[in-house]
Amino acid sequence: MFIVFFVVLSILIGFLRGGKLSHLIKKPLKFQIFVVLSFLIQIAIFSKLADMSHLSRFSIIFLHVISYVLLLLFTLLNWKIAGIPIIGTGILLNAIAIFSNGGYMPALADNLLKTAAGKGSEAVAYGGAVNNSIQITDSTRFPWLCDIFVLPSWLPFSNVFSVGDIIIAVGVSIYLVINMGRKNQPRA
Repeated sequence: MFIVFFVVLSILIGFLRGGKLSHLIKKPLKFQIFVVLSFLIQIAIFSKLADMSHLSRFSIIFLHVISYVLLLLFTLLNWKIAGIPIIGTGILLNAIAIFSNGGYMPALADNLLKTAAGKGSEAVAYGGAVNNSIQITDSTRFPWLCDIFVLPSWLPFSNVFSVGDIIIAVGVSIYLVINMGRKNQPRA
């Protein structure tokens, strides 16, 4: 959730450049429903809002794959818009980390425990899964793409995050700043 900081900062930069949020509406992203469906799927399979205990591990991983396919399709269909290719790259890096490790994002257990969400997540340290996270081990594939960074619990939206998340945040920032534009300035 550290992306919230990037969004707020990017909107402020956009305003300082003379841009307006209304400019974003004038150049709408195509197939935004794919993003909404993707997040709804991930919320359903990884949060406590919906009881998915009846689903098999295969079904959960399959739904997780579908959510990433939707996100990648969204980025491909909006590829020419500033920032979107960078967002797509971050999504792809996260997908590589997740699906090469059994459908969960490996995280450093010590870092996860430093977050507000992870304070009750000792299960990860003992090899269990919490939400979409499992512990990084010696057998983890692409550990440098996993959740190895942390925003500590004393910060709002504390969480673990990955290189892919950082790249997504940079892409979102570029999208917002450039597409907010300036008065009488064409937007990318």
